[in-house]
Amino acid sequence: MSNLFSSYLSRIIGVTALSLILVSPAAAVAQSVKMGLALFNVGNVNPPGVETILELTFPANIDGRITTATFGWSASPCAAAAKIKFFRPAFSPLGVAVLPSFTFLTERGPFDVTAPVTQSGFGMLATQTVVLNPAVEVQAGDVVAITNVTSCGGPTHVDRYGGMPPPPGGSLTLPGDVSSSFVPPTNQLDLFIFLTASGSSSSLGLLSDRFAITLDARNPRTGVTAKGVPTLLGPASGYFSLPEFTGDPTFPEVTVKMVDATGSPALGGDFWFFHAPLTDVLYTITVTDQFTGAVKTYSNSSGSPGQLCGGVDTSAFVP
Repeated sequence: MSNLFSSYLSRIIGVTALSLILVSPAAAVAQSVKMGLALFNVGNVNPPGVETILELTFPANIDGRITTATFGWSASPCAAAAKIKFFRPAFSPLGVAVLPSFTFLTERGPFDVTAPVTQSGFGMLATQTVVLNPAVEVQAGDVVAITNVTSCGGPTHVDRYGGMPPPPGGSLTLPGDVSSSFVPPTNQLDLFIFLTASGSSSSLGLLSDRFAITLDARNPRTGVTAKGVPTLLGPASGYFSLPEFTGDPTFPEVTVKMVDATGSPALGGDFWFFHAPLTDVLYTITVTDQFTGAVKTYSNSSGSPGQLCGGVDTSAFVP
């Protein structure tokens, strides 16, 4: 197995395996999801034609909703220049020295490049940030890609080796505007490119992130479903918005809080969980104790619009 592929494989599998074996309460759930690489620019890719480049160096660290992407570009202004895409790798059995197959998830764009071009490192660079609307749901291990859809400029690659030209190993280039799943035609990896994407975690981490909380909702009038977007209010409380319903990621729809009563035998000595709707949509909350692995679900009891029913569980989780 090549060192390059071994490194990539260990990053993907290592992150996934680590998330499964960490059971300490100190193992925090990050409140942001990140993917991609952004370091010093050392040159421009400037593809001779339309190409799709997958950034493989840093896949998504956790499950979440990607809301923005930032990429390096070699010219500006360029109208409708780039698309941002997302893929999910599926590995062959361990020990097989080939790149995984990739499932196409979705794309956004094309986006204009309007940021000014400045001198950076050994080349010219426009650093462009774009908003992905609607947000893109990703899982830990997913990768981000970029497609140049015009001949006006192109992606830039980055320096990971202190001013030396970067060796191959950080990305995978495919001809054309790829919008379907594929098996790589070659095992050769290409230059590290300047491409990142970020957003918010799908889960709300409470009580020093010991508890990871997610929410799924359904509009009882239309049957349309949506995932809650978490906002942390403090170490023990937060709320979920439903921008797929309201268009506003800051608008609270369901509030939650937890109480650590483990040091109070008179209060039962357990962790308490509270949830309260500020909406009449139906929802299910999943709470995971990342110390013990225990999982509980809670729902509002409304079967039709207009019933606002929350709940409290004073023996939700044991210490």
